Amino acid sequence: MKAASRMLKEYNTIFKENEKVYRDAIRLVGLPDTAFWILYALRDADGPLTQRDIININFLPPQTVNSALKKLQAEGYVVLRGTDDRRRKQVCLTAQGEALARRTADRVMQMEEAAAAGLTAEEQAEFLRLFQKYTDLLKHNLTELQGGTYDEQL
Repeated sequence: MKAASRMLKEYNTIFKENEKVYRDAIRLVGLPDTAFWILYALRDADGPLTQRDIININFLPPQTVNSALKKLQAEGYVVLRGTDDRRRKQVCLTAQGEALARRTADRVMQMEEAAAAGLTAEEQAEFLRLFQKYTDLLKHNLTELQGGTYDEQL
């Protein structure tokens, strides 16, 4: 087996394990996946987000985010506020949504920060650099499936 194949096998195992860690955490805090990632995005943002922002941040299908937002809105966790562009509304947490986010997304974010703190600053930078490089190379190579650029195919 080639070294690259062995590395990819190990990477895929680690990646799937990481996904399972998040699925387990989300299950433990008692939220559907998309609702959790919406709350996470809202708490992690430097300012207000629109539905389109949430879609782009989480790489989720628009209809999936729309359905989850409607449910969060119906349950009183978020409100949609108008902007200058009537087609774009800001997603804002209500007081009830803030409390939910503190019990769920904030707790997971604190655990992520604690895990990241276990790496030195150099290890953090190297981890991000290599993971981004691999992702960029993979996106570039996947363009060969149909030709064109990766983003054009999506």
